[in-house]
Amino acid sequence: MKDPDFMARAIELAKKGRLKVQPNPMVGCVIVKNNKIIGEGWHKEYGKDHAEVNAIKNCKKIFGTKKALKLIAGSNVYVNLEPCSIENNTPPCSNALIECKIKKLFCGTLDPNPKINGKGIKLLKKSGIETNVGLLKNQCIQLNRIFFTNQKRSRPYIILKSAQSLDGKIALKSGESNWITNSESRKNSHHIRSRVKGILVGKNTAEQDNPSLTVRLSKNELGLDKGESIEQPVKIVLGNLNRSKKVSKIFAGNSKIIIAHNQLAKKSRNVEYLKYRKKNFLEEFLQDLLDRNISSILVEGGQKTLNTFIMNNLFDELVLYTAPIFLGKESKDALSVHSPSAIKKSLKLEMVKLERFEDDIKTTYYNNNL
Repeated sequence: MKDPDFMARAIELAKKGRLKVQPNPMVGCVIVKNNKIIGEGWHKEYGKDHAEVNAIKNCKKIFGTKKALKLIAGSNVYVNLEPCSIENNTPPCSNALIECKIKKLFCGTLDPNPKINGKGIKLLKKSGIETNVGLLKNQCIQLNRIFFTNQKRSRPYIILKSAQSLDGKIALKSGESNWITNSESRKNSHHIRSRVKGILVGKNTAEQDNPSLTVRLSKNELGLDKGESIEQPVKIVLGNLNRSKKVSKIFAGNSKIIIAHNQLAKKSRNVEYLKYRKKNFLEEFLQDLLDRNISSILVEGGQKTLNTFIMNNLFDELVLYTAPIFLGKESKDALSVHSPSAIKKSLKLEMVKLERFEDDIKTTYYNNNL
């Protein structure tokens, strides 16, 4: 195996923490001696051991502590993100690698967190450890798009999602929209829900559809062990929403709910009302969500809500599920954004993935115009 192969393995390990590590990044670590993997690990859950520490523990479990420490000394370590150099919920990973006397570190990319950026690498170099930064850099950055967005833009990573007909409609004139897409598409959308920290809709969608805004997949479907729990996203509503039969599903159970509006704030056991004086408070609201460790949100609102995010260029990803049906010109459009003054000034997205769920087509786009 070559260096890129070991980094690719670190990336695959990192993905195992997708459902549990936010707002932390996904990180995997591989320890190699004489071109053989002697230990590997990943960051499994926010607040718990990081990938480097878990890889060291894995080596100790395989070989026993005494032999493992001898093997790790002089080894090469592959990690997709710079080892941390500050103590937060866990001790600095840079220190752990220094104490184990590794020979060389291969790091995919520096940590975008200004408190760490480059400092972990400097500590390792100062201790005589050879460092190589940039191996499979693009793959490592793409893996942690959420974390990089949080750090660089001081807001959650935002995914816009819509289910539409071939002629770009999301509902009949009467408001009927259940169901445009098929059951496989809807199941896939729940996988997206499972990977975000919050689901956002507008007041109108909340009152018209009475959505649950929950992940309704089994542990097996999510790849979780029996002892692990399914973490439900925070329910987020834009607009002054009060408890009523219209929105009974949103307020059901003990789910955490955040409601943003410009009227008098209220208090409730599991509902947080955030009041804003500005008419356009979206950017301020997004900052407040990130301050509450809501590092990613899925926007499932109707046309008005989706348009608001698009017109403010406040989104990182757009997911469209298209069903092979026509709903006609009198039906409600999925989007209705303002026209640019010229074609060259239009917002152009990058299509990154095309998937098929029976006869439905799912298209994923990245917004690189930020």
